[in-house]
Amino acid sequence: MILGFTEGAGRREGTIGALLVGLHRGGKLSFAGGVGTGFTDAALHDLRQQLTPLIRAGATPPVDDVPRRDARGAIWVEPVIVGEVEYRSFTSDGRLRHSSWRGLRPDRRPEEAKFSG
Repeated sequence: MILGFTEGAGRREGTIGALLVGLHRGGKLSFAGGVGTGFTDAALHDLRQQLTPLIRAGATPPVDDVPRRDARGAIWVEPVIVGEVEYRSFTSDGRLRHSSWRGLRPDRRPEEAKFSG
């Protein structure tokens, strides 16, 4: 599930640099890390348009377990959009390792984004 994003730079200026994602673990929404690869240019523009109206007031994350380094420069959104992420494994602190964006999952509800490992 998409929790936020960072601003793009360079050729991604005006779009998204990376998505910040989360999932449900033990019944609680939790930060799972960032995804910065696997996007087409069209997907980056589309995601930016969909996420902009969902930006949270007060610049606060929708979860309370975001490390400071990941929160720096983040733009947080209401966690209502589900996407699919391919990843190699999880780190010892529960973050996605070697993640890549696969696409939006409009057929899934936010509560279906769960940790299955």
